[in-house]
Amino acid sequence: MAAQSELTAIEQQLALMERSVAPRWAWLLVALGLGASVLLAAHASFAYATIDGINQSAKISTSNAILLFQDLATNGPRVTAAIDSSKRGEYSKALTQYVLDGTGVCLGLALAFAGLFIRLNR
Repeated sequence: MAAQSELTAIEQQLALMERSVAPRWAWLLVALGLGASVLLAAHASFAYATIDGINQSAKISTSNAILLFQDLATNGPRVTAAIDSSKRGEYSKALTQYVLDGTGVCLGLALAFAGLFIRLNR
């Protein structure tokens, strides 16, 4: 009889362990990651607009936002000779800010996917 009640208690504990609830902080990771990505993407749009405006005044074609980020992240920010000397400092700052914001967007998405992965696999 004692063995039967002990077996029942063990089965109940096992059932409780199998019904574990996914951690709520995983949703916090998803929310923080997406929030950071959205805010940094909005901030990067201002840097992209500055880059595009200076490029248009210098008659340089500006690639789309993702290709520009890929080029800047791979080769680093470069200020070409076609950029007016009075705008080179502003252009350099905009390029650097664009790379930093783009990197933050990627990290925010990685954080959101990590939270989602934790949530789904628990």
